[in-house]
Amino acid sequence: MAAFPLRLLLFIPFLAVSCVNIGTPEHRQERAQRMSADLQRLSPSVSRAEADRLATTAIEASAQMSADFKPIPLPWMNNMLVNMGLRKRGLCYEWRDDLFPHLFRLNLRTMELHLTSAKRATRREHNGIIVTAKGQPFKDGIVLDPWRSGGRLWWGRVAQDRRYPWEPLPWELTPMVLRPLLMPDLYPSR
Repeated sequence: MAAFPLRLLLFIPFLAVSCVNIGTPEHRQERAQRMSADLQRLSPSVSRAEADRLATTAIEASAQMSADFKPIPLPWMNNMLVNMGLRKRGLCYEWRDDLFPHLFRLNLRTMELHLTSAKRATRREHNGIIVTAKGQPFKDGIVLDPWRSGGRLWWGRVAQDRRYPWEPLPWELTPMVLRPLLMPDLYPSR
């Protein structure tokens, strides 16, 4: 029994120095093209140019955050390092809160962004962003989750995500850092 904790202690330094491979610029461009196609499939009303911009921005901003956060391949282990004070940032809500402004500033006209959470107010809470076509129901959208793969942006249909039961984040729980973007009348930026 004592061997297990010793192995774990020996394994942690290995994980702490190994980082997620975000892929080459060419690979990220291919992923952005696939994501753009998925966004366009949300509705015929989704602009191809807008889907291209959103996909490229999401993929590249996630890659940059990965370089900043230096996550390890196992997200839950990364959370443990953050919670122990061995990493400064990298919890799921931080990934979401850092990605959202990049997407918000695209001033999308044919798509909408929604803050989301799964298993809210539990130890297993997770946060992300949902993209829908303008006016489309939340449940028909696409989840953007930069935390799940440590900077290699994960995306997929809300209804097909078996891992997380996504729900819209209640308006009153909008993170303070995002309120100047989403509620400019109540929280003017300085």
